[in-house]
Amino acid sequence: MVKPEPLGVSLIMSAWNYPYYTGLPYVAMCIAAGNCVLYKPSERAAHCSNVQSALFEGFLDKRYYRVLEGGVKTAQKLTSNPNIDNIIFTGGSEIGKLVAQAAAKNLIPCILELGGKNCTIVDETADLKSTCRKISFGKFANGG
Repeated sequence: MVKPEPLGVSLIMSAWNYPYYTGLPYVAMCIAAGNCVLYKPSERAAHCSNVQSALFEGFLDKRYYRVLEGGVKTAQKLTSNPNIDNIIFTGGSEIGKLVAQAAAKNLIPCILELGGKNCTIVDETADLKSTCRKISFGKFANGG
């Protein structure tokens, strides 16, 4: 028998360079799975963070879904909170290591999507016009 059960409270921490794309899809998935959500957008994308906070306030029940804005100290408090049941982090590998270490102290499972340089290799068989269009889209989409 398979019995799906929500994990509980999911902490989602998004990246600055794709402030909507690295956070809101995970928020939607966690809500769809029946979890409560604490969402911490990157402080480096403050205007986007403010918009997301206003949208949460206006459309979601504050008892179950919250945006917590803040910097490093906020992130440290959240990742070390034993009442968090799952952490989803998108960002660089150095911060990802800190998130994983904090989560491990309370045996909190985490999903780390660690960013990279998005390198590409183009060889002589490539259609340059199409390849350039695709690479440019990937590099400039969402201002990243």
